[in-house]
Amino acid sequence: MRPIPYQDGYVVWHEFGAPRGDALPLILLHGGHGSWEHWISNVEALSKHFYVLVPDMPGYGESSLFDSQFQAGILDPLLTTINALLGAEQSFNIAGFSFGSFVATHLALQRKDINKIALLGTAGHGGPRRPRGDLLSWRSLYAKRDWDGVSAIMRKNLYLHMISEYDRIDALAMRLHQDACVAARFKSRPISRAGGLVELLQDYGGEVLLICGEHDVTCVPEYLEERLVHGHSNRQMELVKDAGHWVQYEKADQVNASLIKWFE
Repeated sequence: MRPIPYQDGYVVWHEFGAPRGDALPLILLHGGHGSWEHWISNVEALSKHFYVLVPDMPGYGESSLFDSQFQAGILDPLLTTINALLGAEQSFNIAGFSFGSFVATHLALQRKDINKIALLGTAGHGGPRRPRGDLLSWRSLYAKRDWDGVSAIMRKNLYLHMISEYDRIDALAMRLHQDACVAARFKSRPISRAGGLVELLQDYGGEVLLICGEHDVTCVPEYLEERLVHGHSNRQMELVKDAGHWVQYEKADQVNASLIKWFE
């Protein structure tokens, strides 16, 4: 864990592996109401091929909250601390999950030297969604220390939004999800739901891989392929069968192999 100072706080980064001469560093960005541990099932495998850097984005996990606005609160702190870690001239690749995909695309446009990005369960597409139901509120039960009640709601919300089957919601997923939700202070939902990804990708000239779970409730895969991939020779899409939104957790081996192939 490396807390990198920014303004009157810090952005916490986690490093896996070591700098390599044969591959660019790889930055992984988590989703909204998340933390670096959204990538817990991926960092070990990826670090065998790349120097992997994973932040708690500002306002999440152990990182400070700097501002409620997207540029000042998320992008500026990330860009500054990336430069502190890697240097302003060091190229890198980047993958994002959910809200992190939208952030990754913005960073790719602002840094200009990111040649490849991977967007998993991407937010910002502005298209149709397939909700299983409304997410349940857990905060009042948490305030009362009703841990059984909180646990039941967290499990239900994981099924509603993140993981395709109840029996795949294990103790690790429960712990990661609850810790991340409790620590989340930046409000990503209005940004994630507002759209804008189509236009951002029009301005990005590098290569794009979209990875989407077959049962991802945050999108319709056919829409993503038609709207974001069709007609663009620099873009590809991979549909992961029998997976939900948190695709890199539910189908870690398949996603790890895809990311290694893409970024190598």
